[in-house]
Amino acid sequence: MKIMMNNPKFQAGDKAFIIESSIFVKEVYVIKSSGGFCLVRYPQGRGGYQVRESRLFRTEAEAQLVIDYNKNNK
Repeated sequence: MKIMMNNPKFQAGDKAFIIESSIFVKEVYVIKSSGGFCLVRYPQGRGGYQVRESRLFRTEAEAQLVIDYNKNNK
């Protein structure tokens, strides 16, 4: 069984969640979205970094589902 999350395009100002180190869910904010990539920033961060939209999730629960799925299928 493969989990497919179809994320609609994120817009500047949207809150999103990203999985770090395969086990941590972190909140980020989208600064810019273009060409399937998003520039994101942590809530207290000054800088940002670019990630594929497919690495972003709308809710923390969505991201946690992916972590749980990957943990159980190793």
